[in-house]
Amino acid sequence: MLIYAYVFALVLGAVLLGASIFLGGDDADADADADMDMDMDADADVDGDLDLDGHSGHGHDTHGDIGGFFGVLGSMRFWTFFAAFFGLTGLVLDGFDLAEPFVALPLAIVVGYLCGWMAVTLLRQLSANDTGVAAGIDDYVGKSGEMLLSAGPGRLGKIRIELKGTTVDVLANCEDGQLTRGQHALIVEMRGHSALVVPMPDHQQPAVR
Repeated sequence: MLIYAYVFALVLGAVLLGASIFLGGDDADADADADMDMDMDADADVDGDLDLDGHSGHGHDTHGDIGGFFGVLGSMRFWTFFAAFFGLTGLVLDGFDLAEPFVALPLAIVVGYLCGWMAVTLLRQLSANDTGVAAGIDDYVGKSGEMLLSAGPGRLGKIRIELKGTTVDVLANCEDGQLTRGQHALIVEMRGHSALVVPMPDHQQPAVR
C-alpha cells in the first residue's frame, strides 16, 4: 500500500533533516557551494553559447529559469525535503481519507517537489549573499586561471578563474599570440561578457604535478 511508502519517505526525510541540523552547517554549506558552482558553470556555458551564436541576453534568462527549476534534481538537499514533504502530504491525504489514492499520490509528488525546489533555491540565494558572489567588472581584472578553450586573434576561448570563493568560467579573447587549452593566463581587461587575457609569465606558471 502507498501508505507505507509515505511513512518510509517521511521517516527518511526527517532523519536526513535531523542529521543535517545535528551535524551543523559544514555539510549544508558544502552542498550549497556545489549547487551554486553547478549553476554558475551552467550559466557561463549558456552565456558562451548565446554570445557565439549571436543571441540576446533575454534568451539566456529564459534558459536559466528553466534550468534552475529542473536543475535541483542533482541536489541531496532537494531529495531530503522532497522525501519529507512527499511523505507528510501523502500520509495526511491518504491516511485521513481526505483524497483518493490516485489523487493523493500526484498531489504528494507536486508538494514534495515544490518544497524541495523552494528550499534549495532559498538556501542558494542565502549562500550567494553570504559569500558575495555578485561581482563587478573590476573584480575580474587581475585574476588568473586555466584556459578551458584555446584563444587567439579572431578565436574566442574560455578561462576558468576563482572569484570570491567560487569557480567561474569566462569567455576569453587573446590578441597577442595563441593561448592553448591548459595554459594559464591573466585577465587584463573586461570587454562586455568576455575577458581580454594574456599569457602568464613563465615564472608565475603553476608547477606541473
